[in-house]
Amino acid sequence: MKNTHSFVNLTPTSFLERSGLAFPNKTAVVSKDKKITYAILLSRSRKLSDMLQSCDICYGDHVGLLTQNSVQGVEAHFAIPGAGGVIVSLNPWLCESDLLKQLLFSKIKILLVSNILFTKNRSMIESIRNDVVILVIDGASCEDGSAMCVLKKLDYYRDDTPLDVCLRSENDPIAMNFTSGTTGQPKGVIYTHRAAYLHAMGQVLMLSLRAESRYYWSLPMFHVNGWGHMWAVPVVGATQYISGYENNLDGANILKELMRQQISHLAGSPRLMKRIAESKEEAVWLKNLTVLTGGAAPTSGLVEKMRALGIDMIHQYGLNETCGPFVVCEQQEHWKDLDINDWSKNGIRQGVPAIHAGSGLRVVDSEGIDVPWDGETMGEIIVSGNTVANEYFDNLEATTDSFRNGWFHSGDIAVRHDDGYIQIKDRIKDIIHVTTDYGWENISSIEIENGISGIRGISDVAVIGVSLTNDAEDQQVVAFYELDNECDLDANDIRECCKLIFPGYKVPIYFIEYNLPKTATGKIKKNELKEVYKEKYTSISFEECMERDVEEVT
Repeated sequence: MKNTHSFVNLTPTSFLERSGLAFPNKTAVVSKDKKITYAILLSRSRKLSDMLQSCDICYGDHVGLLTQNSVQGVEAHFAIPGAGGVIVSLNPWLCESDLLKQLLFSKIKILLVSNILFTKNRSMIESIRNDVVILVIDGASCEDGSAMCVLKKLDYYRDDTPLDVCLRSENDPIAMNFTSGTTGQPKGVIYTHRAAYLHAMGQVLMLSLRAESRYYWSLPMFHVNGWGHMWAVPVVGATQYISGYENNLDGANILKELMRQQISHLAGSPRLMKRIAESKEEAVWLKNLTVLTGGAAPTSGLVEKMRALGIDMIHQYGLNETCGPFVVCEQQEHWKDLDINDWSKNGIRQGVPAIHAGSGLRVVDSEGIDVPWDGETMGEIIVSGNTVANEYFDNLEATTDSFRNGWFHSGDIAVRHDDGYIQIKDRIKDIIHVTTDYGWENISSIEIENGISGIRGISDVAVIGVSLTNDAEDQQVVAFYELDNECDLDANDIRECCKLIFPGYKVPIYFIEYNLPKTATGKIKKNELKEVYKEKYTSISFEECMERDVEEVT
């Protein structure tokens, strides 16, 4: 469709164009106490866009972005699409070999990299610099000429070209994000300007962002483009705060920063929320705080703690393939009359489609038929809508498998309650098949994890199914866990607590204290735990598992 008086391509770059006009002197970003106005943010983003175009970027070229949370990361999210490029967000905590695989796979033409990560990954960058333009976006030292320093050059570029004028179609790609799945090889998820625009607008509504809002970056910006929040915050002219604590999950440090900056909004995993809620710092300025959490379901105990602190916790569910948050646990008016236990049981459910998701949410059985709304029958979550990804980059097989019949098949297993709210029970691959005296049962590892997480002294837990025989369908439940500092729980203590929570066949046969391996976005790598069990514990008989105390694995 060609542009007419009644049609203009949707792109999130237009948000900064508008806020630069409407709020030129308002603070857009505070980075390590340095304030940047919307006028300056717009000017710098336009100049960076002009600089990218001078590097012979062609429309649709891939531009890598390798930085931790930074103001330059925000600018790049406007400048790259403003130059006609596609943002390829890279995980700054990956090792050099994994980064190189992603860089080569994504066929990037330009790499924007922070000074510290340029130094850290020097050998990897040296191996690609003959084929890729390297731009160091902060710092001022690249004496050997192996990269161009943006800070030295930016003032030479123009800032009079709007960021939204070169877009040919709103259905063109704006970003590629690598899935951070717990198993398998990552896939490059492609979504469009239109999807990013509509998702950002949906986040404004989900978070109730306003001009006076103060958004704190606790979420990694590389993860699904920071759930789209660097695009969403400028929609209303709010302020983003970036500090030195964004990669440090110390609850006390973050809590101090939240209170010092009088933060009103942040997003992150339940693990981060738990550390904030359990910090011994006096939480004197949290009653105006809204937090958006997801990635894993918060426990009932966490919901209760956050509510007791006066924090408004929004529980959402989303994927790389949905631009991030897609489902939200909308709080109902009548929930206010429920006791805290019933209220929290409602609050830990994933919920209903977000406003921008429309009606594109179903839970279906293996035949593609919607499951009953009984809260018990499990099925796969499938989604469709304007913010669902187009495809996986250069991976026809995975695209064909996951995007079919007009729906994206998530691989997540859920039930649907009688009020239409969905509740995730597990990943398809993580459902545990247990043989009982009367047949077999499908057990949700999430259900067991939530129960164990509620035991005082448990910091984190992961539950897997292991085969004690040659029959892959004949499994038993094993729990790996971490303890809070100074906690003296042992395996027998945890087992006895579990007996009070679960029927016998759901109680893990073995409890292992272990430093749980996680992705950079906080997802536990269950595939690694299965390998740990296979290597260290497969020789242990069922009877020994029942008798042995916890063994710490280092």
